[in-house]
Amino acid sequence: MQPLALNDPAAFGTEFLRQTQLQGFGSLTKRDLELLIFVLLERDGTLDRAMSNHGAAALLRVTPAKIKALRRDGYARWRQLVDEPADVALPRILATVLTPDNLRAGARHVTERSRREGFLAIRVEHPDDLARFEQAILEVGGLPVYERNREVVAVRFDTLLRLAEQGGHLQPDAQAVARELKTLAPAAQEVVELLQRDLDSLRWKDVRATLNTLGARAVAGTLDQGVLGLLRLAFPFLPR
Repeated sequence: MQPLALNDPAAFGTEFLRQTQLQGFGSLTKRDLELLIFVLLERDGTLDRAMSNHGAAALLRVTPAKIKALRRDGYARWRQLVDEPADVALPRILATVLTPDNLRAGARHVTERSRREGFLAIRVEHPDDLARFEQAILEVGGLPVYERNREVVAVRFDTLLRLAEQGGHLQPDAQAVARELKTLAPAAQEVVELLQRDLDSLRWKDVRATLNTLGARAVAGTLDQGVLGLLRLAFPFLPR
């Protein structure tokens, strides 16, 4: 295994020295220093924040449980070194967790009944990202639901739409979204009925209702196109 290499050794060393001086030289405990080094490794990108606990554990030659504790306690202790505004953090988190592989992994931890009710299972391993994601859900009036794994959050599709609207990612342009839906799911009855209306007088609430219905069907597995195309419509920054 190749040894870890810092992307910016000078910045890492400068910040480490600054923090040990600010706290009083020699006053930081062994645990404080361990957490500081770990947080600086993630800030540098030596450890990818999107990396799984298992992957990070392999690099540092510790257990996944150890990595989870370092991430949880490190960001609680040294948040000022890695803090992000909510409008920056949430798109980063969503781009990490709303991927085909991650959604498939999450689906194993949610019941068939929840999927039928429109709940999408989203796996978020990083404890700090999970806390931010939970807070964002609460702020738009949603409720995080857990079933078989505390790292997997079941979120209704309409809650994700509210997150997209609040963040300014899903623009309320009724005609533009209707055209996108025609491309994504031309055979869906909901889209056919929507497009039978006069597009010039189409209201956003009608398009949003259709988008929400299609999302619930996609989560339940009754829409051929699937959920990812609809998610990319709501969050254009998601990878393709």
